[in-house]
Amino acid sequence: MSSSDTRQHILEEATRLFVAEGYVGLSMRQLAEQVGVSKAGLYYHFKDKETLFLAILTDNLLEIEKIINQARNQDAPVATKIRRIFTGIFHRSPEQQAIIRLASQESGHLSPAARRAFRQLYHQKFTAQIQGILQEGVSSGELREMDARHATWILLGMMYPYFYPSHRKEMGDPQVALDLMLRIYFEGANSEVRRTTEVRRT
Repeated sequence: MSSSDTRQHILEEATRLFVAEGYVGLSMRQLAEQVGVSKAGLYYHFKDKETLFLAILTDNLLEIEKIINQARNQDAPVATKIRRIFTGIFHRSPEQQAIIRLASQESGHLSPAARRAFRQLYHQKFTAQIQGILQEGVSSGELREMDARHATWILLGMMYPYFYPSHRKEMGDPQVALDLMLRIYFEGANSEVRRTTEVRRT
């Protein structure tokens, strides 16, 4: 196995372990044993647990950024772009989806400098992108006047429960849930709003 393949293998296995055990619950010795590499081999690629954890978070953020950029570059309504983004995220493995939740829950265990750097990256690659899409909708008149930053966190708050792999069986098909969440988010749960929207479309 080449050095790059070994590194990728470590990232994939460590992702699964961090999701299952959390950041505090794992040592580098445990990670090496469960990933199947020597402790020296693990330290060759990552100088400590924080570096490994940050590499996992960063790699996943970059993959999510690709999904967001694909949606943002399409000529489509805001609701369609948001749907495509979260459909893309939900099509990733449960462990990869859980990284979004893990980033929020576990970043407090990082050193202050690492935490600041990651939060800046998380904002730049993920939350600011969603906020930008919503703000474009407000500016164009597609969405009502609102604080796009608050609207972003409300939207993410609806999504976060589905980033727990253990909740999948309990919550059912995430695509069905996504359709319902976005319908409520963009159209409201009021049946009068729904009927008014349908009349306008005819």
